[in-house]
Amino acid sequence: MTFIASVIARSGVCIIADSLVTTTQPVIEYGDFINFFSAKSDAAGNNKITLDPMEVIKLFERKPHHTKDFEEKLFEYDKYTAVTTAGSAIINKKRISELIKEQQEKNLKTRGYNNKKIETKIKDLCNFLTDEVKDGLKKENSSGRTTLLVTNYNRYKNLTKIFKIRVHESSKNDLKEENHEFVSFTETHDFEKVVCEGQNRISERVLFGDYPTIFGLVPKIVNKIANDFNIDRNSITEDYLKTIREDENIISKNIYSDVKILKLNELSLQQAVDLATLLMRLEIDFQNYTENIPTVGGVIKLAVIDSKGFRFISGHEITKPNNI
Repeated sequence: MTFIASVIARSGVCIIADSLVTTTQPVIEYGDFINFFSAKSDAAGNNKITLDPMEVIKLFERKPHHTKDFEEKLFEYDKYTAVTTAGSAIINKKRISELIKEQQEKNLKTRGYNNKKIETKIKDLCNFLTDEVKDGLKKENSSGRTTLLVTNYNRYKNLTKIFKIRVHESSKNDLKEENHEFVSFTETHDFEKVVCEGQNRISERVLFGDYPTIFGLVPKIVNKIANDFNIDRNSITEDYLKTIREDENIISKNIYSDVKILKLNELSLQQAVDLATLLMRLEIDFQNYTENIPTVGGVIKLAVIDSKGFRFISGHEITKPNNI
């Protein structure tokens, strides 16, 4: 896991990323193992317990095992664009840093690259990543999930745009599927002055309050009721779901008043740096009070983009060792 974020200011944007990489492995909890055999024993009665190997295999879940430090997750893509990454650190047996460098070299050889719209640059990057995923699947059975935040500042319009590129989990069989989407992208909403990815639950609760929970829970409840009472789900439109979410007799208006991201003032670049650092600190410090292994931390890279272009603020230089 990781934590990455972009915080938009009134005259630029701040970008932050940690450097830990979490290795996962399939594990089975002791309690789940015992419960599985208890259920098997009850079902078998006086007969012998029969085991299907696949039943046992399904008990295993991929969980964090250990972390490694110093993975590059924040990159200058061009003078006014930054890329941060969360998720799988390798695509087609190449580190994300290698892939970014490859695409940068292609961009340098592309005539008129600097005049391209940011949306076109995003599509070029998505096409490149798609080719890499497909090439990797010719040699491997599957590829992992990765998210890239691409943050661009337009100095002429004083406008920041943030895009989320999703490299979807795929298998070798997906190469045969004509409509399978290996990589996709979306532009974030204008009201999102802070965009986070990775292990960002604490930050999201601070910024959005309970709204994301309500937004996701309402359609699940409606679907459950529709299924239980044989109601045609197609008759329940998104507009109807919206009326439920906005009905103060059902959802307390305090839920919406707690959405701090809508109340952010126009931040100075310094405030954006301070807020990005605060959110990172929240994610790192909260780990100390949980039983999970730390998955956010290490070297924290911080950068800004403004009218002068991209520049690192901290975390990009080798410093004096701690033991001296």
